[in-house]
Amino acid sequence: MAHASALLPGFFAALRMTRLAFAVFPLMLAGLTTSAFAQEASVTPTPMVMPMIPQIQLQTVPAYGPAPLTVGFFVSSTNPGGAPLASYIWNFGDGQVSMLPPTALFHTYANPGSYVVNVTATDTDGHQASSFAGVIVTQPPH
Repeated sequence: MAHASALLPGFFAALRMTRLAFAVFPLMLAGLTTSAFAQEASVTPTPMVMPMIPQIQLQTVPAYGPAPLTVGFFVSSTNPGGAPLASYIWNFGDGQVSMLPPTALFHTYANPGSYVVNVTATDTDGHQASSFAGVIVTQPPH
């Protein structure tokens, strides 16, 4: 009976090349520099720089009351990247939207219900931040 390596020499040569490929290529994917002729791999660190994004926080005053309820919205923001906030998109949760800046923004809810308010701010570099708040409008007193 012939030995398996004598029967399938091409198969074992291909298997050795596959093992070599799996041994070499993952090193390249992991940020290591190597070559088929190199004796050792060297690490080349690549720092990852995260963008400095704005942060906003939405506050509603009041957040609870009978219909019709007029709510004031106040936004506090920080932007460690330094780019000014340039635009705002508001969704009041009742089908109404606005693009007004939050200097003195008020919205009146005519119908009882629970509403989720969302504001998204975009800075001049194109980075966005969003904040959410809840408003609960109860039945008017009789």
